[in-house]
Amino acid sequence: MDNEEIEIILDEDEEKELIEKQNHNNQKKKEKKKLTKGQKIFLLCNIFIIIGIIAFYGYRLVHYYKIEHAEPEKITLKDKLTKMDNIVYKDDGLYEKDHKYYYKGTDVNNYLFYQGRIYRIISIDNGIKIINNDILTNLVWQKEIGNYEKSIIHNWLNKYIDTLDTKDLLETTWCDNKIDINNYQCNNTYKDKIGLLTTEEYLKAGGKNSYLNNGDFFWTINYDNDGNAYYINNEGSINNINKTDDTYFSYGIRDVLVLKEDVPYLNGNGSIDSPYTINEDVKELLKDNNIMSYVTYKDYLFRILDKDDKGTTLILDDTLEDEKNYDEIDKYLNEFKKTLNEKDLVEQDVITNEYNFNNNYDYTKVTKKEKKLIRIPHIGEIMFTSGNNYWLNTISDSKLGLIYTIDESKMFFADLKNNKHLVKPIIKLRSDIEVSGGLGSQDIPLIIEDEGE
Repeated sequence: MDNEEIEIILDEDEEKELIEKQNHNNQKKKEKKKLTKGQKIFLLCNIFIIIGIIAFYGYRLVHYYKIEHAEPEKITLKDKLTKMDNIVYKDDGLYEKDHKYYYKGTDVNNYLFYQGRIYRIISIDNGIKIINNDILTNLVWQKEIGNYEKSIIHNWLNKYIDTLDTKDLLETTWCDNKIDINNYQCNNTYKDKIGLLTTEEYLKAGGKNSYLNNGDFFWTINYDNDGNAYYINNEGSINNINKTDDTYFSYGIRDVLVLKEDVPYLNGNGSIDSPYTINEDVKELLKDNNIMSYVTYKDYLFRILDKDDKGTTLILDDTLEDEKNYDEIDKYLNEFKKTLNEKDLVEQDVITNEYNFNNNYDYTKVTKKEKKLIRIPHIGEIMFTSGNNYWLNTISDSKLGLIYTIDESKMFFADLKNNKHLVKPIIKLRSDIEVSGGLGSQDIPLIIEDEGE
């Protein structure tokens, strides 16, 4: 059959019925798509509820994440020290008067680890005043009776401050005046970044019944009407006997510094086991770390004594085991050297100096200078770490063969060469020696590994 179109012919009623049916179906479809007003409100409410839930829990998630991962709150050392629960009104502790604070008594947690050294906090008043917990060296005040600013002690301290990073220190006012310790008034002052304790501060802290009494002889900054400097003796009493006949006494030096109040607090509770610590960074190279930091090397505990471009000078914290007479020291040190790695060592200047009445106690007078890998300390440098009863490389009287030693009381004692004392070695390590760990404190010393390990 040929392709032919089939034409369906509807009558008028059927066509009208079909059109109405199609219109009805289209209207139903439109009604299905159209929401009622109630449905629209319900739908919008649900959308807002969902958005609110998401926002609420999203906020909580971010909030608690920040809490969990927040950096520790940064506070200053002053804020940490002067919290209300640290203030006491009787017995030992931190006292407050007119927004000025000071420590009093023996049982006080005021230890501070600062630049490799342990200090005690004295007071907080336009700065945080601190004093070294130990003596650094012994020296006479001066041969000619006079004021502090012209003393040997003042000159020594102003060289010693070069061993400190002074960015955290304040230049402050120090007393340089004749003082009546029972009626303290200072009419003459000067400005400096380093000084000594005053007799007033010592007595205010409790005197011999205070943390400032450490059992050592040490100078204060004050002197009497006759120019005799006051010092604290080993029993904690204030005295001013500086000499007898032609012998002047050498007492200990404990440096006093004033920190800026905004130095940041890092950690610690002020106890001897956990001293307050402010930002202390351990450097990769040994020579870049703080003088007096503790260091372990070859199972020995040392402290950094000095440093320069050639290397780092270390002093043994304690002493070697055996006693020797003065002429046996070099041989004994050569035996000690065998326990070290000689490749780590560099030569250092070995100074023999003189210190007595006849040369005005000028410890800078050198009688002999040579180069060695290992030496012993001499008067005029930082020498006190641990131990006592050891030789110094300083002559008291060359004619009598008297050489200085440190006795049991940490005082100078001139003894005959033939008598025996302990030996405290000083070595110098290469400038490229690296630090592999530690913090530089006595409990967590810096760790160095020689190239043989």
